[in-house]
Amino acid sequence: METTDLVSVTLRDAEDPKSESNDDDKLTEEFKKEKLEDLKRKAFYSVLLAFRAETLTIGNKRTHLIEKLMKELNISQETRISFDDNIQENLIAHQQRVISKFKEAEPKPLTIYDKKPPLVPTYVATLGSSWGRVNNPHALVGRRVRLRMCCEDEFEDFVVKEYNAKDEMHGLENVDSNAMEMDDELSWVDVREVPPEDIIWRDGEAPYF
Repeated sequence: METTDLVSVTLRDAEDPKSESNDDDKLTEEFKKEKLEDLKRKAFYSVLLAFRAETLTIGNKRTHLIEKLMKELNISQETRISFDDNIQENLIAHQQRVISKFKEAEPKPLTIYDKKPPLVPTYVATLGSSWGRVNNPHALVGRRVRLRMCCEDEFEDFVVKEYNAKDEMHGLENVDSNAMEMDDELSWVDVREVPPEDIIWRDGEAPYF
């Protein structure tokens, strides 16, 4: 074909609107085909995901159904294996996240640092102070007392557990009013030095030091 004939054919095709229309139709058909194949794969993936989410094992009836879907949707065996692996990994990752959140929500056991620190003795002994109506300071052991420690606003419940004759101080054990449990630590206090407005004796008459 001569050069002039080739140019004539090229110009004729460029001016022919049917040629452009055919190209557009081909692109549209290819797009529709790709879109349809993508929808088929998504539909098949959704079915597999639903089966796996319900149970990790697939019975004969569902296996037959999956094979039938593969044939109807034109899904290859390689695609199915890839989908199975992806679903399995996602399910395992989801289970791990759930377990992790459950462990984070579990109440943590109390450590020694969570416990309330023992009270520092504030009311120290003054040797030679009178014991008032108490003939023997050992008699106060076992008495219950409400005490407002120095710089505190509220009263706390204590039980007198011991008496140290050398220091003339009583060991008080704090009582948790909610759980009715006692702390192991003792607070050593000279109860004679506690202002009357900061101490309330229970289970009997006040000593009146």
